[in-house]
Amino acid sequence: MLMDDPRDWQARIKSLQKAVSESIKMMEEVMEGHGDDILAVFGAEMDDETDSPFVAIRSALGEETPRQFLRTAAKKRPSNIQKSLRSFKVRDFYQLVQETMQIYNSLCLLESLKKFADEGFSFFLDGYYNERDLPVSANYPPRSVMRTIVSQVSVDLSVIQDAVNQRRRLNCHATQQAQTVAMADQLSSLALGLAIDAGYLPEETFVITYLAKSIRSRLVPYADALLISVAYATMQSGIHPSRDFLAIPHEIGHHLFWNGRHPDTTNMLRDELLSAAATAGIGPEDWRLNWLEEIFADTYALLLAGPVIALDFQDMLDDDMSSHFREDTDKHPIPEVRPFIQTEILRRLKDEHGHIIYAHECDKLDHNWSSWINKHPMRQKYPVRGVDEKMTGRAIVTAVDPLITVILDTLSAIVPTEREYDGMEGSDDVSKLYTEFQSNIMPDDDNELVNLFLDGNGTEHELIQILSNFTEVSFLAHTEAIARKDPKTITSGEWLQFLRCHGWSNEGPISDGGGTTTGTGTTSGGGTTGNGGGKN
Repeated sequence: MLMDDPRDWQARIKSLQKAVSESIKMMEEVMEGHGDDILAVFGAEMDDETDSPFVAIRSALGEETPRQFLRTAAKKRPSNIQKSLRSFKVRDFYQLVQETMQIYNSLCLLESLKKFADEGFSFFLDGYYNERDLPVSANYPPRSVMRTIVSQVSVDLSVIQDAVNQRRRLNCHATQQAQTVAMADQLSSLALGLAIDAGYLPEETFVITYLAKSIRSRLVPYADALLISVAYATMQSGIHPSRDFLAIPHEIGHHLFWNGRHPDTTNMLRDELLSAAATAGIGPEDWRLNWLEEIFADTYALLLAGPVIALDFQDMLDDDMSSHFREDTDKHPIPEVRPFIQTEILRRLKDEHGHIIYAHECDKLDHNWSSWINKHPMRQKYPVRGVDEKMTGRAIVTAVDPLITVILDTLSAIVPTEREYDGMEGSDDVSKLYTEFQSNIMPDDDNELVNLFLDGNGTEHELIQILSNFTEVSFLAHTEAIARKDPKTITSGEWLQFLRCHGWSNEGPISDGGGTTTGTGTTSGGGTTGNGGGKN
């Protein structure tokens, strides 16, 4: 029996391709079901001459706009509308349309995955087994590459299926799961908007959230999109956000690190960061670059949501107390020291007069963390990978200060110059930061498609265009852009790095002990070089 039989890979790939195609058809059925529910809310029906629910609803309502209809009393609505839908309000309809759009996005994402993966499968089957013209590293046979790409595609298929299934309706109404991910979708959209509005990310970039055991982002290389999981334990009803969702901006930061472009130069952000770091004396072998992606993601979250992010990290790190709490895991900053790095970032935010915007909050957050762990990390000594002698927490924070400068300079378009959060005003109680965040109400009027439709505005073409704003990425084009060389010259060892990292990986706000967990569920092995890829 061959250890690496191409017929085996062909059979696996064929089965996986079939599963993807079947999933696309099933998702289309879910989309149709949501379309039927949208029609049913207004008592409208499609006929042979109408191919759009928008047109059918307008025809059924006549001069009345959908918004006016949804504001009428349930008892005044037509009798042909089923009883369970007569009390539908604007917010209910907003939820329904948001679900439908996310199912549509999931469907597009899966189709993009299929094209991306098919191109990759053909490339590797030809290069390793037919033409045999791809270079093979001594310790990394072709089967390692084949196993990795098959596993990556399988993970994404499973995640996208979960995202759609959690948005299915029960008796025409949103489930608890759907309500939770809808709120997570909105927070993700708000977090993403900061980078989009500043020109760091394409306008068509979107996030799909889903429920899993913990919060993670799933970065994908085949579309301007990312998937973010939130924990089942965070499920709730209502219109106020859970503090458990505060890790979402950090996850957006990972996507920005790998996919963002500088608005002035159009260069990839990570290239700008590495170039600026080199100018600041932080070279390729410098230990500080190991933490670059995580500190970047922390910074983006802090710029967006302010001091409450630092408090939330203290909570998460406290929950993560374990044997690695004092260790440099190579990818994440040392847990005991990380909160002080975050307050150092916050102290770099100043108003037009040069005053630190959140000075009081930073002082109280530092005190809170030191009291919590019953020690002062700034005076403790820690082993740091790549450094011969142990370093104090203060020396570590001082050492990463140039890196913070590089990150803030690169993100200068979104660095605030005035206070945006006043939760702790006149108080030393850091928990008031949570109170301020949770006092927000999730909007039901910030979706362009919903507003155009509800007010009877927007042409059919405009409404469809909003749904059709989607981009796809070629497997070979993506690889060439990342590797900066012909894919035909990439060794099998290098391919493992590209397939496990470089924007196709699981990311999370805290470490799990130092192992570099990738989308394949394996620790990073040989052939994975460079910095900042494939963390959990």
